[in-house]
Amino acid sequence: MDDVDRQLLALLRQNARASYTNLAKEVGTSEGTVRARIKRLVDDGVITRFTVRTAGQAVKALIEVRVESNVHTEEVASQIASWDGVEALWELTGHDDIVVVADCQTPGKPNDIIDAIRKIPGIRSTRSRLILKEYG
Repeated sequence: MDDVDRQLLALLRQNARASYTNLAKEVGTSEGTVRARIKRLVDDGVITRFTVRTAGQAVKALIEVRVESNVHTEEVASQIASWDGVEALWELTGHDDIVVVADCQTPGKPNDIIDAIRKIPGIRSTRSRLILKEYG
């Protein structure tokens, strides 16, 4: 991966629907070159999907989750990821095992998600934070 690939990835993170022509102008190369590079990035598994980012609902929160040591984190994470209001989820190393981004229409909905997480067997603790402002 070179600087042009990194530039393309940065541009696609901002707008995954950008045309090959506009991307080519931004990075200073031809449309055909951009098309071939993006195909290679997809084929190599660097780009795994193109997504849509919405403006969001009324309330966003980060919910950090710790699970007991005998619990399969992946099973818990895949269950939570399918819930309404869960925008993103990551498994982590360190103090917490999972971080959930909740994007909800009402102020009480993140708490509903937290309560549901706490009902999953093997959950050790949760900690949450409201997101005040989002960039990017």
